[in-house]
Amino acid sequence: MKHMDVFCNMYGKRLLVGRIANVGGGILFQYAQGFLDSGLLLSPFKLPLQLGVFEDERKTFDGLHGLFNDSLPDGWGLLLLDRKLKASGVSLQELSPLDRLALVGTRGMGALEYEPEDFRVGFDEDLLDLDGLANESRQILDDGGSLEAVNTLLRLGGSSGGARPKILCDVRQNDLTIRASGSEPGFEPWMIKLRGKEDPSDIGLVEYAYSMAAKEAGVEMPDTCLFPSDISEGFFGIKRFDRVNSMKIHTHTACGLLHANHRYPSMTYEGLITLTQLLTKDYREIEKMIRLMVFNVKADNMDDHSKNFSFLMDAEGRWKMAPAYDLTPSKGFGGEHSTTVNGKGKNITDADLVTVAVHFTSEANIKKMITDVENALQRIPVIMKEAKIKASVSADVELREEDDDGPSP
Repeated sequence: MKHMDVFCNMYGKRLLVGRIANVGGGILFQYAQGFLDSGLLLSPFKLPLQLGVFEDERKTFDGLHGLFNDSLPDGWGLLLLDRKLKASGVSLQELSPLDRLALVGTRGMGALEYEPEDFRVGFDEDLLDLDGLANESRQILDDGGSLEAVNTLLRLGGSSGGARPKILCDVRQNDLTIRASGSEPGFEPWMIKLRGKEDPSDIGLVEYAYSMAAKEAGVEMPDTCLFPSDISEGFFGIKRFDRVNSMKIHTHTACGLLHANHRYPSMTYEGLITLTQLLTKDYREIEKMIRLMVFNVKADNMDDHSKNFSFLMDAEGRWKMAPAYDLTPSKGFGGEHSTTVNGKGKNITDADLVTVAVHFTSEANIKKMITDVENALQRIPVIMKEAKIKASVSADVELREEDDDGPSP
């Protein structure tokens, strides 16, 4: 792939953003004149709206600008894509970043789309079996699995990031019906996580409990749900925040905004809060980032790398923090937080939190946030117990409904 066009399909309006070209081993980008006139700053720090050609000479993402690198799958999605390509006889060494963007095409997270598209995969309307998909994902992680399983899971989540297996699907919340693509009213885009190779059997229940605790602590979260399972404590699902009424929303990670590689501990919370201030110019959004910092520290979520913080842009070009995600206790690089607090990656104290946040809010406010988070986290065992009871009651109801229908043939 020598060059490709980039489009922004946001809130139902599709605009040509510009062109990416692979020239002499370097990747160049230039805005289309029409997009310059739009005034929309898709990536204000690294790709300001101006004439000329942009090149990332540091090559943080193999020369690709962070705006476009955010569209590429990593972790689980990258694993599936690479196995599919290998099985098709494609040499991974010969693939350029533009080739990978062409494989993403119009199916990426956020609102950016790429042409020409090189990988069209259709969806069927069949109901999805989460337990079956979970077993297939385990086989892929254990021994490579079948090509059919790779194809299925690639269709359902190949553009997503993160290490854990997951599917992108549509859910009808009133009865938790799940489809690969929901064409009926009432279905909305969700992401459902399956169990990773090193995950405990109750990982879905744990992540659900922490999502509920985060909400109780005042952290902005999307709708979350614990989907029932016969082989585990349940599957954690979260409503996608990069979609609204089936329309796409422009989404940009801190990783892409700042070219801060998420594979290394490259961020500080002071920097993240400052980024939020510069991007949103909204005190309410700054407080959201401070509260999220407190929650990550208190919950021992050390996987707080630069891709786990995102921002959303509306149709008028205004930015806000995306709702929080990936909030479970986890180990970071060398047992330390990926994003530091007051220069520390571990043994972070309340005093460290105050020192960082007091430049942006009052000491009384940050101390209240700390109390809110601590109180919510203490309820984790209760939340898990309530979720198990709810799942048990739902299973009993389903069983009684089957009995009312008479014996199976």
